[in-house]
Amino acid sequence: MTAQPLHSIEENVESQTALFESILELIRRTSTQLPDDVVNAVTGARKDEVKGSNADVALDVIGCNIVLARDSSLPLCQDTGTILFYIHTPVGYDQLALEETATEAVRAATKKGYLRQNSVDGVTGKNTGDNTGPGSPVFHFHQWRESYVEVKLMLKGGGCENMNAQYSLPHPDFGGRDLRGVENAIL
Repeated sequence: MTAQPLHSIEENVESQTALFESILELIRRTSTQLPDDVVNAVTGARKDEVKGSNADVALDVIGCNIVLARDSSLPLCQDTGTILFYIHTPVGYDQLALEETATEAVRAATKKGYLRQNSVDGVTGKNTGDNTGPGSPVFHFHQWRESYVEVKLMLKGGGCENMNAQYSLPHPDFGGRDLRGVENAIL
């Protein structure tokens, strides 16, 4: 008895094409649209502000940007950030092929302007211009016993973790420009 392929070559090509289109649309929506609850929160917050105040003007600009991004399929943010895929696949699913398809969708999304060209190689500092390269996009695969593939996407802008402090040494509270000063400033 010979093993039979699960799907014909034509079915696999059609399946990969459909997967590519689905991931491309996921990227477009994630980059250009906010969930309704977030849009409603921005709209509601503006109603609470004094007309013409800095907060009112800022929320108005944000609201206009939300509409423009959605209607024009343009990124909501100047930094579309690190591209992270969280993918559940059935046991035995070809995760390498899925990773290749998703990477091609990232390239296409960048070319179409859904993503900004901002992934940079951490070692060379080189920007590939298509958001792909070593470590980009990031993939987290998980197997499950369901019969379908689930793809979730997070675009994690650089500012989302921009919680830091800066100290100059010598510093009166931490010490001199030496190892002890560095340890005191960090710890």
